[in-house]
Amino acid sequence: MPTSKARLQVVLSDEPAAKIKALADERGLSVSAMISQLVHAALQLQEFQPKPDLTSVKAEMVKAAIAGGDISDHKIAALLELVEDLTK
Repeated sequence: MPTSKARLQVVLSDEPAAKIKALADERGLSVSAMISQLVHAALQLQEFQPKPDLTSVKAEMVKAAIAGGDISDHKIAALLELVEDLTK
């Protein structure tokens, strides 16, 4: 069926393919529609949310340090460490 939407090709091993086919049959959907629903559901999971842009947070910390702000506090140090971990 012609569509202007993006088409993606996915290679699955036998077990996941069989599970998707079974789910599609169970719900009366095509395999393509079932995969679309699964992808949309997965994209709502926290695991697949975009990471926040923390470069501005780092820049503000640097500005604060340059301006003479005390960034030696253990809470600020922990925040800086978290920002570093999240930007990796």
